[in-house]
Formats: sequence, structure tokens, C-alpha cells
Amino acid sequence: MAAFSLNIQKHMEPGLVTCGKFDGSHACLAAATFGGNILVHSPHRQPQIKSNDYEQSDRKLSWSGELADLQIGTEITALCTGRLNDDDRDLLLIGTASYILAFNIEDNSDVFYKEMSDGARCIVIGKLGWLPRQVAIIGGNCSVAILDSQGTEIFWTVVEGIVTSLAVLDFDGDNENELITGTQDFEIKVYKEENVLWEAKETAPVTTLTGLPNRKFVYSVGNGTLGVYEMAQRLWRVKSKHRVVVTKSFDVNGDGIPEIITGWNNGKVDARSPNNGEVIFKIQLSAGIAGIVEADYRRIGKPDLVVVSTNGEVRGYGSGSTMDTPEPGEAMRELLAKKQVLQMELRQRAASVPNMYHSTKLAVTLMTSNGAARVVLASGPGLLIHCAIVFTEGVFDGETLVVHPPRPKGELEIELRPSKNTPVDIHVKVCVGPSGADLMQVFEMTRQLPRFCMYELIDKPGHVAEDFEKNFVIAEFAERPQRIALWLNQSLILPNEFELKEDGLNAGGIEAWLKGMRDNRIHCFKADMTGKVTIQTEDSTFAGDIIQSLSLYLGLRELSSEVSFPDEEKKLVDALERVKDLKEIDARLQAEAASDTTLLKNIIIRLEDARILENVEEMRKRLVQLKNVNVDLIKEHEIRMKSYRDLAANLKELNLGVQRAARLRVGKNASNTVAHCRSAIQDNNPKALLLAIRHE
Repeated sequence: MAAFSLNIQKHMEPGLVTCGKFDGSHACLAAATFGGNILVHSPHRQPQIKSNDYEQSDRKLSWSGELADLQIGTEITALCTGRLNDDDRDLLLIGTASYILAFNIEDNSDVFYKEMSDGARCIVIGKLGWLPRQVAIIGGNCSVAILDSQGTEIFWTVVEGIVTSLAVLDFDGDNENELITGTQDFEIKVYKEENVLWEAKETAPVTTLTGLPNRKFVYSVGNGTLGVYEMAQRLWRVKSKHRVVVTKSFDVNGDGIPEIITGWNNGKVDARSPNNGEVIFKIQLSAGIAGIVEADYRRIGKPDLVVVSTNGEVRGYGSGSTMDTPEPGEAMRELLAKKQVLQMELRQRAASVPNMYHSTKLAVTLMTSNGAARVVLASGPGLLIHCAIVFTEGVFDGETLVVHPPRPKGELEIELRPSKNTPVDIHVKVCVGPSGADLMQVFEMTRQLPRFCMYELIDKPGHVAEDFEKNFVIAEFAERPQRIALWLNQSLILPNEFELKEDGLNAGGIEAWLKGMRDNRIHCFKADMTGKVTIQTEDSTFAGDIIQSLSLYLGLRELSSEVSFPDEEKKLVDALERVKDLKEIDARLQAEAASDTTLLKNIIIRLEDARILENVEEMRKRLVQLKNVNVDLIKEHEIRMKSYRDLAANLKELNLGVQRAARLRVGKNASNTVAHCRSAIQDNNPKALLLAIRHE
């Protein structure tokens, strides 16, 4: 049961609810409402003595009993509370599409105002391992910025896609926190400074990220999926037709282990075990969930779990409380499910099953043909495959494919086309039975598609272009060719195991020619007897995937390489030159905008003077001037926005090029590549950039 309940009777924007001790001792709710306003609720606030009417009217925050309104005047995109200095009072950080504002609720004053050209889509306050103090981390349009307590930008980096969620967590177990980002491009990445420690591709935009104890974190995506990762291993995931609004970590049942609290857009709140996703408690509110916070709202010395709905309903649950309120119709659904199971059992007991049914076996084979990886199913003698259901991630729309042939078959092929070079787990359910049977046997099996299943082994082409040999990566793995051959056998779908070359120039080594089935590009992989690996390819991303996969298989922590990708190098140098020109254009446009703004202020002052003096002709003259200047300002703003979009696109291209270059190395060599490339970009030094990409 709820420890307390109240109704603020205000609309709350989903995902924009937070809580903080703005005076250092009393927990207060803060939530975004319609029209760019922020509502603050403080049930234990002490009434303050008004000094005079003028001072009160000058304040931004206006109190009315327990509630206060803070008018921002523009759409609020992010809210966060926390401490950025030694003050024991929390600050309220407000993000919009163009700036971030740090506001002190108790003093009713701005702490800092920072323009954010990329916007502030999400904000989190935390301690990162490579920085000495708590910082504000802001995710925007293809970028992440870090601000200190004065609003000074101390770190900035480009990321791929719009950042939709952030979390701070000790991911690699070194007792220092890393930064986890989720983007609209379906990606989760872990950063340690500029280096990407780990990344994963999901099936929809990532909506929430929340750190858990023991190097775990919970994530949710826009298609209703909720799951938990432990470091790089996903423990479990579930999928719902509803959408996750907020996730939180809180010990609801008082067993000392925090559960995962999830708020859904249909008003449901559930608590799940972080180890297996089992639902422990759940409640149902009358409106969608706007936010879930942890706060000592009753002032009992320990925090409660405070749930806020979009219609202003607020409920609090203490640790060890019972949240188990059944959903409407849940009991009926459970009874109907039991009835269905019992009816199926009766049908199975009444049916006469042939003896051959019990010894049926299903053959499963992985192969590549006709430009795709394929799962081939073959049933036992006298039986046919009626239906097959394939569950996998990132391969089909909706993650599920149902194959139902017009007529039952003895063999069935299922085409698979993974979009990225990552291992893919596939779960298959196959319905097998005689022709015309209404009772069938269901086989369930799990297989894993190899990382490079979309590449097939081919013979060496008769003609290889001269430019092809100019694109390569050379790395010294210092490993026996036999182990590298084992890696090849595990990473590709091969009709026969790969064997070492017995004669020719590369005798005792490996030479494998591959064809990418996504783009029909040709690649060559070579390894000699000393463990020197050469990858000839025009696709640097594929080369990076090879280097990372082979290094992981061999257990290497450090690896350097020599790199040559002339076309890509030229693109990066051109992007660097465009960035330089665009920065100069941006500085000039800002100066012109500042001049026009000063002129605009002077015209407004003269217009006000004319209005006071009731000089109609002067007012008309100033209004015409005002209109002309406003038109010029709008045009300049459009030019600045176009210039900024071009600048962001070129910076993103540079950043992705740096990341691709870093993935061609391992360990400190990868970190050094990133550092040297970024230094060259800051200094606008194309020669240093090329040197950092080629040699590390």
C-alpha cells in the first residue's frame, strides 16, 4: 500500500520530473508543465518573509503555499537536480533546444546560463573517473558536452546520432565511472574520455539508461523493450506493447538488493529483479507515468519511492512496502490462460500419436547462398515442416519472422541478413507433423550466427584493381597461423573447415578472399607464419571489425598497426578544411548578429520615446525600421543555422573517421590514435592528422 498519496492537479510532462533538496534538507518535486513552465512542490517548506513588493515582483519563482511556478517561456527538453560544488543545496538544471540554465530554487536566482547550439536533450549530474569533481553532462544533437559548476565547457565530443539518454556507471570494474550514452540511432556506447570501450546496437531509439550495482545497467528502447546488461553481456530483456517512460533503481521489498522500477506510458509501474526480470510488484495508476524519483518526502530519515503521473497524482512507497495492486482484468486473464493450457493438455491426452512421432529429429544447418546467410531445416522421414518461427534481434522488422509455406515441406530455408558484423542469437520454433495433422510436435532450438556470416569465402579473383592494394591494414599479432585459422572457422559460415596454405608464396600461412554479401565488395585476409596479418579492403569499418574480433579471440590487450586508406584520408582532410572555413563564417555571422541586435535595441528605445511623446510619424518610421531589421535578423538566423548544420555534419564525419582509425588498434595504441587525431583537428593540422591515422 502507498505510504502517502496526494494530487497536485497539474499536468506533468512525461520524463521531465525530478527531485532535489533545494534548501539542503527538504525534498521537493520539480516537474515541467505546459507552456514552458516548471512546477515545484515543497510540502515542508517554511514560509518566507516578504521584504517588499518590488523585490517579490522581480523574482522568477512565485510561491503559492506548497507550490511554486518557474516560468521559462520555451519548451523544456530536460530536467535534472544535483550538486556541482561544495554547497549542500541541490541545483535545478533546465535544458531547452538552445540553452541550459542552472537555477538555485532557494535563492531564486540563476547560477549560470549556457547557450547550447546542439540543444540539451538529456542531462545527468555525476562523477566521471577522469574528472576531479561532479559535473553536468549534457546530451544534444550528435554531441555530448560536460560543464563544471560555473557553466564552463570542459569537455565536448561528437557522437553518432541525437543523444536521448545518459548514465554514469563503473562499467569496466576499475572503480572509476564511465559515461554511457543512448542515441536515436539505436546505439548504446560506453565512453572513457574520448575512447569507446564498448557499443551495442538495439532495435529502436534508446529512451532510458539507469545504472545498477555490480556493473549492471538497465535500458529501454522505443518499441517497448526493457532489458539489463552486465558489462557487455545482456542478462535478459522483455518486450511490451506499451512504452517505457522512466526507469529507476530502488529497494522496494527491503531485501537489501535494489529492484528495477519501471514506469510505463499506460500508467503501470512494476518492480523487477535485476538478475532475471521477474516481476516482484506492480501497481496501476489512472494516467500515464510522468516520472519516478527517490526522495525522503515524509522526513522519516530514509527515502521513499515517489511515483508521479501525468495528471498530477503523486504516490509514495517506502522500502519494504507492498505495491501489489492487480491491474484491471488481470485475474480474468490468468484464469483464461490456465483454461487454455488445460484444454490443450486434454487434446494431447485424447489424441492418438504415432510411435514414430516420439523419435522425430530435426536437422538444422547454417549456410550462405544467394547473397544471404540461411538456416536450413529438415524434418525426419514421413514428417513435414508446417510452420517455423524465428526470434532474433536486428535482423527482421519486429524481431520475429513467421515462415508458413503454402504446403508443408520436408525442408525449409530461412533467409537472414544481419545489418552489422556482430554475433546474432537466433531462437527457432518449428512445428513438425504428418500431412493434414492438427496436432504437431514443436521443436525449439537456439543457434548463433557467426560475426561475419554475411561474408562468403571465394576463390582469388582473376583481376584485382591497382587501387585495391593501396588500401590495407598490417598488424603484428605474433600468433601461430593455426589459432588464426580456428578464429576464421568460428567467425565465418564455411562449408568445410579452413586449412593452412601448403604451397606458394604464403606456404604455411593463410590467404582468404571474401565477398561481402551486403555490398559485393571484395576483401583479402592474409596471415604468415610469424603472425603478421594483412587485411586488404576498401572498407575500413570491416577492417576494424576484423582487428577487434581477432584481438578479442587471442586475448590481446595491446596492438599497433600500419594503415592506408587513401580515399578516406582525403575525405577527412577535406572535412577538416571545411570545418576551418565554417568556423570563420560562424564567427563573422555572430559579429553581424551582435551588430544588428544593438541596432534593434536602439530602435526599440527610440520607438518607446516616440510612443511616450505621442509622435505618430516618428513611431511609424521606427516601426518600419524595426520590421526591416527583424527581416534581416531572420535571414541571418537561417544562414547561421545552415552553417551550423554543415559544421556539425563535418565534425561528425571527422569524429567517425577518428573512431574508425582507433578500432584498427587495441589498448593504449587506440587511445593514442584518438588523442593525436583530436589534437591535430584542434590545431587544424592535416599532416598530423594523416600521420596519426597511418602510424600508431
